[in-house]
Amino acid sequence: MGQFELYRSTSPSNIPHPLEVEDFKGLIYEVQDYAIVLLDTNGNITSWNKGAERIKGYLADEVIGRNFRIFYCQEDRADGLPERLLLAARENGRAIHEGWRARKDGTRFWGDITVTAVHDKQGEVMGYLKITRDLTERKKAEDNYTNFLEDLTQKNQELKLSEERYHKMVSEVTDYVVISLDKNGYVLDWNKGAERVKGYKAAEIIGKNFRLFYTKEDKERKLPEALLKEATDKGSVTHEGWRLKKGGTRYWGSVAITALHNEQGQIFGFSKVTKDLTEKKIADDKLANFADELVFTNEELKKSEERYHKMVAEVKDYAILMLDKNGIIQNWNAGAEYIKGYTAKEAVGKSFEMFYTQEDQKNKIPGKLLEEASRNGRVSHEGWRVRKDGSKFWGHVVITALHDLNNSIIGFSKVTRDLTERKKAEDQSKEDAVELERKNRSLERLNSEISSFAYVASHDLKEPLRKIQTFASRIPEVINNPEAITEMLHKISASAFRMQKLMDDLLNYSLVSGNASNFQKVDLNAAVETVLKDLELTIADKNAQLNISKLPVVNGIPFQLEQLFLNILSNALKFSKPDVQPIIDITSSTLHGKDIPLGLSNDMKKYYKIIVADNGIGFPEEHSQKIFEVFQKLHDKRTFAGSGVGLAIVKRIMENHGGLVMAEGKPGIGATFTMFFSA
Repeated sequence: MGQFELYRSTSPSNIPHPLEVEDFKGLIYEVQDYAIVLLDTNGNITSWNKGAERIKGYLADEVIGRNFRIFYCQEDRADGLPERLLLAARENGRAIHEGWRARKDGTRFWGDITVTAVHDKQGEVMGYLKITRDLTERKKAEDNYTNFLEDLTQKNQELKLSEERYHKMVSEVTDYVVISLDKNGYVLDWNKGAERVKGYKAAEIIGKNFRLFYTKEDKERKLPEALLKEATDKGSVTHEGWRLKKGGTRYWGSVAITALHNEQGQIFGFSKVTKDLTEKKIADDKLANFADELVFTNEELKKSEERYHKMVAEVKDYAILMLDKNGIIQNWNAGAEYIKGYTAKEAVGKSFEMFYTQEDQKNKIPGKLLEEASRNGRVSHEGWRVRKDGSKFWGHVVITALHDLNNSIIGFSKVTRDLTERKKAEDQSKEDAVELERKNRSLERLNSEISSFAYVASHDLKEPLRKIQTFASRIPEVINNPEAITEMLHKISASAFRMQKLMDDLLNYSLVSGNASNFQKVDLNAAVETVLKDLELTIADKNAQLNISKLPVVNGIPFQLEQLFLNILSNALKFSKPDVQPIIDITSSTLHGKDIPLGLSNDMKKYYKIIVADNGIGFPEEHSQKIFEVFQKLHDKRTFAGSGVGLAIVKRIMENHGGLVMAEGKPGIGATFTMFFSA
């Protein structure tokens, strides 16, 4: 049996049965984030858990029986710090200290130490409980406490297997006020933490209203009543503010009040947990005192196991489940029903796979998560989950493996949070960034077009205007020469025609816009046939040969698609080689977005690939992008007429239709234009 006994209640007789020390050690042994050891009255180590092995580096066989002084630095041992901690714990019930500690390999870590004296039934000290945490990272950055609530919930689940096993530790810890109130706010019980923090003894406060702890200002605005009402309406409430001690001094208290319900769902009282955070930041205290948080929560529940289970069952912010080793659901709480939509009757006994999407089930994600939790002790995962009604929510899940005394897995704990709103916010941010990038690209394109328009206004349009002015000014000089006058009038007319052509091209370019609401099914075979009729005379004059394969039907604007082929085919006919029959080939094929060289998509979406190839004069490869810019002409304008707008219109039409156009040329061999349409 050892030097002391722990007891637990067993229904229905409530006869106390001794809980073997080996069972207690087995529970403690599983904890990995804390070094939890037992010392005899001389400070010699009598037990060792996984957390101690992980933090300090020693195996149990290497350390049990040795004095706990080995964990202290040479200067602390010379100063007698270990002995002073035991003495303080013996005299005051416990001792807390932070400082550098030594691992087996000689490296140091910043440790938060709590040494608590453990008493027998006669009140005599029979040993010490020593809990150590590695707070090296907190030492480096005092205010870094990411995901505390999640970590607290997870570890609380790991240690909640049996509340009675911790009652001995809870009775000695005094950092938290854990009390219960009746439904009107009158105090029903009082713990050592309440006495230490608030200054009242149990006999002074039991039976009085908890309004006594609030400042005059809070009582005038009826804050205590408001907190009880919110806990009644919502199940629980948290609050931080100034509170009063017995002597009237103030302290900053963090309070959590939870409504307690009977089997009929009626509120019969409240649990109230208070922490004095005056001396530390909230974050530091929460990280530094996890063990105290756990044991005082259990202290609040020690009078009634039924009350404890009801509190857990009514938590709504988290779905807290127990699974057997095959993933079958063993219990169901209010949070699970609130988040997932199933009642306990509908869920208990079924596999937790039912919360996963069909795709995740097909990929065996649930089984893989259990396997990883089995290997590593725990696993966390985020993804879309399915409610009873078929709707989806973004869930953050933590699964922890549970072991028996032989270290065999007996099941899993599973804690789920609904983070759908956070996911939506993140996705919206990504969408906003994409939209901003799209607008920036559009603005850059617009700026480029404005520059081109400015060039036309300052150069191309001025050139014919200058000719008109020049020839008009010369007419008086040749007023008696009809032939000269006729020639100058002809040049003036030609310049005016050139200016009109440029202005028409500018208008056509500016009118090309995309509006998906105007899209319809367009047979490209019919569109090309219409264009061929328009080019009938040019094709006949040049004796051109066109080889056209069957083309697809696409979504688009008929007029713009006709303009597309009109400009490409006109370009091929215009830039044909003298005395060589023009040959133009139009072919079509299908491919996926990921196969497109410049990439329209990285998925398996289908696209139509249409190629227009000619045997004309071609162009240098380095001009394959420049050729689509507005008013850019690669060839001698005296030999080849045109404004340089046609291929710019082609590019804009393809962009309007969500597609892509590329050009490839070889001087003296020909040009190839490749277009990609969404299928």
